Amino acid sequence: MRYPLAVAFLSIILIASSFGLNGASAVTGTVLTLDNLAGFPVTQGETIIFSGRLLRASDVTGIANATVNIVHNIAYRNNEILVSGTTDEAGFYSIPWVVDVAQVQPVSGGSTGSEPTQTRENRFQVKVFAQFDGDDAYGKSVSVAQSFEVRLNKLQISVERKTTYYAFESFTIGVRISNVDNNPVDPDKLTALFDNNPITLVRDDVGKYSFAVASLQPGQHSLKITADKVGHFSDEQLVTVEALKRKTALVINTDKADYEQGETVTITVKLQDTTTGNFVSGKTITASLTSPPLKVTSLVFIDGTATYRLSKLDATGTWSISANFAGDIAYFASSSSAIFTVEKESGAVTPPPVVEEKVSLGKINLVDQTGSRLREVSVGQQVMIQTRMTSNLAGTQEVAYITQVKDADGVTVSLSWVVSTVSPGQTLELAISWVPESSGEYTAEVFVWKSVTEPEPLSTAVKRSTIVVN
Repeated sequence: MRYPLAVAFLSIILIASSFGLNGASAVTGTVLTLDNLAGFPVTQGETIIFSGRLLRASDVTGIANATVNIVHNIAYRNNEILVSGTTDEAGFYSIPWVVDVAQVQPVSGGSTGSEPTQTRENRFQVKVFAQFDGDDAYGKSVSVAQSFEVRLNKLQISVERKTTYYAFESFTIGVRISNVDNNPVDPDKLTALFDNNPITLVRDDVGKYSFAVASLQPGQHSLKITADKVGHFSDEQLVTVEALKRKTALVINTDKADYEQGETVTITVKLQDTTTGNFVSGKTITASLTSPPLKVTSLVFIDGTATYRLSKLDATGTWSISANFAGDIAYFASSSSAIFTVEKESGAVTPPPVVEEKVSLGKINLVDQTGSRLREVSVGQQVMIQTRMTSNLAGTQEVAYITQVKDADGVTVSLSWVVSTVSPGQTLELAISWVPESSGEYTAEVFVWKSVTEPEPLSTAVKRSTIVVN
């Protein structure tokens, strides 16, 4: 009697189970693949393509219009979707992803996150898998997990500037920031210090910045630039700039070249910046006046001008003016000299004495080092300024043979001398070397003094010659 009851009970279970299977919709199994990522070392900002196929497990045909997720496997049961895409009619998917280190880099204080590549700083492995979550018709499937290497990008700062700057010159630089592919990029953070003081760089375009100083103070300056960006190595550049001292020249002028006793000599002395050609004000210049008997008189300048009243007792002949600028932190020192002639007052009854020329000078010749006459002179060429000197002195004496070269503006560009001992009636061919630094018209002047420290003229006339430099 018990067996029929057991059979009846079992039959009821089978019928119920059969009813449940036939009453529910059938779900088709799926297979999801992820193409090989072994050859995918990628850099921040690059694009990686995840590809594969979603298939029916029963007949291995593709499933169209299905959503496939690319999942970052951070840790066990700690996953995060990086990017999603849809399969095509044949079940294939191709999903691009722009590498963003912020999505895959470990978070400090949280999960250990991505696994760093051994012995490689700022590189790490990222493990991903493809996942299909399934729907009413198809079951869920997951691909085999794979890893690829992600590397940080690198910022590169380049600075454009001149090689040479002078004191008080304007200073402008261009800053370019690029990545490893030399493409311009804007950093997340850009800091700059000029002489250790914070400054703001002006953004001109993507990855392009500039900075300007209206007037550089003399001396050394530093500019430090630091650029930071997520997913990139930071870069830092330190640029040093020296504002060089400026070269100078003293320009001496008198209101005329010849004076008579009793007249007033007006002298102007200006300090010229030879870099720009402009005159510099506010600098201290010392000057003195030397008469033929070697009487030295200091000159007092007011706004660059000094005057001297010639008395009827002042000596006649060639007078000299000497000026000196001591230099400072921004300007080099310079000195210069000039001459003028004083004659007897025209109204005087006593006739002027005949001035005996103690040394006679011939005409000026321009020759090279071999003594051959030069017909043309070029910039950088060595020129020998040669003159024949004849002694009319009563005895043997040491004299100073002086050559002065002035440019078209009357600025002395060269002042040189040689000391020679001459005997009565002796004739010498003397020459002094000069190398022109720029083209233009120059005037060479030759005269003879007793000595450089005793500027007593021995030649009554100053010989002059025009030199054209090409």
